Amino acid sequence: MITRMVSKNPRTTRGDLVNDLQRAGTKVTKATISNTLRRQGLKSCSARRVTLLKPVHVQARLKFAREHFDDPEEDWENVIWSDETKIELFVATGHILF
Repeated sequence: MITRMVSKNPRTTRGDLVNDLQRAGTKVTKATISNTLRRQGLKSCSARRVTLLKPVHVQARLKFAREHFDDPEEDWENVIWSDETKIELFVATGHILF
């Protein structure tokens, strides 16, 4: 039943499966679901998050890169680099999908 549910909707989370099975009268844990699906040859994965750039932003970045392509390395030594991207190695808030 678990494998069938995941095959029908691959974006199903373990929490969704636990809730569906509890409504059907079966109490299981997320670990049991993971083990069952792994034994069936299914592996879990997390959805990749991508930066959402509008076409105008892509063009602006490309224009900047082309304008500064041949700048000497010394020009970049006084630049303060900042990155607005949040990177986490161990994400506790990520959704694990099967």
